[in-house]
Amino acid sequence: MAARYTNGLKRFVTRCCGLESYRLAADNLQELCVIHLSPTTIGNIADETAVEIAAKKESDPAFREAFQKAEGSVEFYIDGTCIPIRNEAGEREYREVRVGAYAKREPGESATPSQWGTRPLPEPTVVSAFAAIENKAEFQKRCQTERRCLGVGGVSSALGDGALWIWSLVLMVFGKTAECLDIYHALEHVSDCGKVLYGSSSAFTDWFERMRLVLLSEGFSGMERELSPLLLEEDDGGKRQSVGSLLEYLRKNAGRLNYRERLECGRVIGSGLIEGACKNLVGRRLKQTGACWRLARANRMAVICAVLYSNQWKYCWKYAN
Repeated sequence: MAARYTNGLKRFVTRCCGLESYRLAADNLQELCVIHLSPTTIGNIADETAVEIAAKKESDPAFREAFQKAEGSVEFYIDGTCIPIRNEAGEREYREVRVGAYAKREPGESATPSQWGTRPLPEPTVVSAFAAIENKAEFQKRCQTERRCLGVGGVSSALGDGALWIWSLVLMVFGKTAECLDIYHALEHVSDCGKVLYGSSSAFTDWFERMRLVLLSEGFSGMERELSPLLLEEDDGGKRQSVGSLLEYLRKNAGRLNYRERLECGRVIGSGLIEGACKNLVGRRLKQTGACWRLARANRMAVICAVLYSNQWKYCWKYAN
């Protein structure tokens, strides 16, 4: 196939199908480039090109140089999302796509907890994302490989939700580092508890706003002070269970709730970058309505989507025939 298609054609095909379905990619190529290819041919070209791109990321110094030249401290983000897969028996099932990203970002201005929602935070100066349907051990190796290819030593912080596999992987890859529980996930748990306690009344709004400020200002110690009395005061077993679950969730992540200090230093406290990757890198392409992937093809498409999301596309091509 390499002899049949030019690099220019493979670039057009791969970019189109990295953004849309094979059918829509065929339509766009015909409409915009007067190139007539079947969806099946497009899929085959994309498969081959994804393998080439993955090899190029490991061997071409351009990726490393771009990351090294960017300003700012290195941040690491990690998350996962599920997509439909057709297993070996031909049955539909859901498998988790693990998504990681190395980024650099310069610090923003110092902010207080009450300024968190309005503070201007600098955009990342560079992002290198990657994704694959792999078990934890396999994805851990992938994180190490990406780290080595980019020349990353340590990271200034690692951000993710409360999943235990995330923090275990971070420890194995980086050793002890500054970990931060994504503030949006933390507040989602606080909100869920508040709705059990107060429903959707104004009392919930008042309670949630106060808890948000306590969490941002004092971390676990403040939340423990506020929540512990509720375990004794509440007669409703369901409410006590909800409060207990929230308290346990925060206790397990107590060392990752230093939001006040991070805000003072102008550092990020939310993992919106990786949430965006799950939505746009994975969701937009791999979770399209009616899609159901074979495992190998899904992983190859994830390579293409990752370089598009990371703005690394220009390093994959010399723009020559």
